[in-house]
Amino acid sequence: MEKINLKKIFEEDEYLKRANIKFDSLHGDNMVLKMIAERNQLNTYGILHGAEIFALMDTAAGLLSISKGKKAVTLDSSINFIKSIGEGEEIYSNTRIVHMGKKTEVVEVEAKSKDKIIARGSFTFFIVNDIEVVGKEFLEK
Repeated sequence: MEKINLKKIFEEDEYLKRANIKFDSLHGDNMVLKMIAERNQLNTYGILHGAEIFALMDTAAGLLSISKGKKAVTLDSSINFIKSIGEGEEIYSNTRIVHMGKKTEVVEVEAKSKDKIIARGSFTFFIVNDIEVVGKEFLEK
């Protein structure tokens, strides 16, 4: 069985570093990742680009899958952008598993800032295979 080191992902993944996405907590099926909107992530209007919000949400759902022992890839997604945030503001994810089957999984994700909903989305994943997750001790802080 393939092993994936979750702690190593959070410490070394180049994409997470570039996107400024950081782990906050995991309680049940709620994966909380955080990001502070930086100047290079803003769009023409001076607000956090929708692609950055989408990336936070998709990453939270995907890492939730890994934490549950599933290697999964995004098959489909739908997102509604509700409010905007600007430079220096923090945004975080809240996740919830809606369906966990043998081959597919559906995760709902909200992106929030100061308890305001910024975006809400649904992510359908294709489950590639089960994995052994190591390095998840840090999740229980």
